[in-house]
Amino acid sequence: MKSFLSMAANRVVDSYAINTCGIPGATLMQNAGDQFIQQLEIHKMIEKQGLVLVLAGKGNNGGDGYVIASGLAQRGYQVTVIQTIEESNIQGDALHHYRLLDHATINVELWDNTQEQQHWIHEADLIVDALLGTGIQGEMRSPYSDIIDQCNQSKATIVSVDVPSGVTGDLGQILEPCIRADYTISMGYGKQGCLFEPARSHCGEITIVDIGFPDDSLSHIKDVPLEEYIESDYPPSNFTRSVDSHKYSVGKVYIIAGAKGYTGAALLASTAALRSGAGLVKLAIPKSLGGIAETTSLETIVEYMPETPGQSLSLEAYPAILETCKWADVVAIGPGIGREDETLELIRRLIENIDRPLVIDADALYAIRGLDLQVLKQRTAPTIITPHIGEFKKLAPSQDEEAIPSWKDARDLAKEYGAYVLLKGAPSLIASPKGKVVVNRSGYAGMATAGSGDVLTGVLASLWSQWGSNPDVLNFAMHIHGKAAELNRAEKGVLGLIASDIVNSLPRALKEYGDIPA
Repeated sequence: MKSFLSMAANRVVDSYAINTCGIPGATLMQNAGDQFIQQLEIHKMIEKQGLVLVLAGKGNNGGDGYVIASGLAQRGYQVTVIQTIEESNIQGDALHHYRLLDHATINVELWDNTQEQQHWIHEADLIVDALLGTGIQGEMRSPYSDIIDQCNQSKATIVSVDVPSGVTGDLGQILEPCIRADYTISMGYGKQGCLFEPARSHCGEITIVDIGFPDDSLSHIKDVPLEEYIESDYPPSNFTRSVDSHKYSVGKVYIIAGAKGYTGAALLASTAALRSGAGLVKLAIPKSLGGIAETTSLETIVEYMPETPGQSLSLEAYPAILETCKWADVVAIGPGIGREDETLELIRRLIENIDRPLVIDADALYAIRGLDLQVLKQRTAPTIITPHIGEFKKLAPSQDEEAIPSWKDARDLAKEYGAYVLLKGAPSLIASPKGKVVVNRSGYAGMATAGSGDVLTGVLASLWSQWGSNPDVLNFAMHIHGKAAELNRAEKGVLGLIASDIVNSLPRALKEYGDIPA
């Protein structure tokens, strides 16, 4: 698990370490530079015969650059420093480390946009971006715009300190131009903006290093950190089965879905639930479509339900569906269910009265958009809603119609209505009713395909039904969905992936999980 803080919170952590705990800023800066070099060597980003160009701006980011340049020169690397300010203007801890530079072995120059300096940028093997830190705002001006333009045309490996120069804030904003880094090495904690587009595409691979901040640093910030979970945060030992397991004890899932033209959505969800390990899966579907469901998914138990003339679920289905919900461990509603008025009213009644953990997706979200979200507050069992960006905007309309919903919007909605909010996107994230936000690392652009969300609904319902007592199970399901997609990338690429490919890869994604404890 990696913690990502807002720009302001990172500054509070830094101030706490220096001003309250008495850790000299120059020491933290030295630690940052040392850890940066260690990561360069661990990831084999540097060779002894190669040219290293360190770009040093003003302030602490430039100071980090001086430490890195000095450390690399001491290890025998050929280092050149281009700085953006005169020596007389360097201050504080940065000045301390500037004075420690061995000018006999390190070429230090002030940027003057000469052809020779441009040549260095284009011929460097490694560029260390220590130009601008987390406090940048306003417009990108010369000399930074000139240097960044040159860097983005270079074939060098670019490694940024903390954030790529040009990343401006907590929601992924950037200035133009912005460094396009191959790697970003973040000091102490991650920077929230680096998790989201467009900043995310400029960061490359992100590594967070320990530079000696006190262990209780996070208790002194007001914001709740964003957490990025990785594979190791979901150990197989947390997701096992007992020796006496049987199909009734390892997850009973009830899926309410399907309408004319959208039978596939219902089947993708039910098959994904089965492939994710649920012992039994029942599907409530309009009666005229039941035969298609039975012959397509042999393992799904199909319930033929009353339907409207348009072949979607009718209000007459309400008593039977509600009764079967009592059988289930988890219920999912929405994939391909349609938007007929009668069906939407059925959805609203079911959501209000189903006393089971509930996954709400697709057209079921349409049914509760706007003021009908109040129904979530009335529920007595846990709920997760799974909107993509467009669905979220209809659920919680903003005064700014052009605004893109962010993790903050998801968190606020989760806290207000007491439901988990899985905001689908790149990356997807889950906000909990208590304000925790977990950002997903798995998945790729190929998942932008019809039916991918229906598969996610099935995975969520299935894993939740099996390990409902595990507080991370919903995050785990989000991770597995992305991992199953990734397993297809080598063969299917970005354009060739379809939702059923994700379903078929779920067994491989979950292969290490579910074993009976030794």
